[in-house]
Amino acid sequence: MVNIELITVRGNEAELRVDGRTHFVPFVIDGMTISFSYDGEIWFVEAPEKGLRARARHRDHSMSAPMPGVVLKILVAVGDEVTKGTPLLILEAMKMEHQLTAPSNGIVASINCKEGELVQPGLDLVTLS
Repeated sequence: MVNIELITVRGNEAELRVDGRTHFVPFVIDGMTISFSYDGEIWFVEAPEKGLRARARHRDHSMSAPMPGVVLKILVAVGDEVTKGTPLLILEAMKMEHQLTAPSNGIVASINCKEGELVQPGLDLVTLS
């Protein structure tokens, strides 16, 4: 299990401590929730009132955009059988490429975006059955 701690935010980057090592990643803030992509997965942190030290939680079953971005490539088709960790699509956000992967085994039930489309956080880009 990965231990991620949000230390602070500066400009458009969040400072994280991941298993004792410092990393800087782009983030999106929505109200009091900070979301970011780390190591190909989406993480969420509730920003505390004072200071920003907080533990991140992983959104295990999400196949939604972690931040506004453009769908670069869709790697699966409706009806494809996928296993946990299978790459589903590549999203470009904040000048970085983010690969969204299947959170579990299943069959691609729908693809809710198109290549070249600008997508917003919260929209499930792919659904599995």
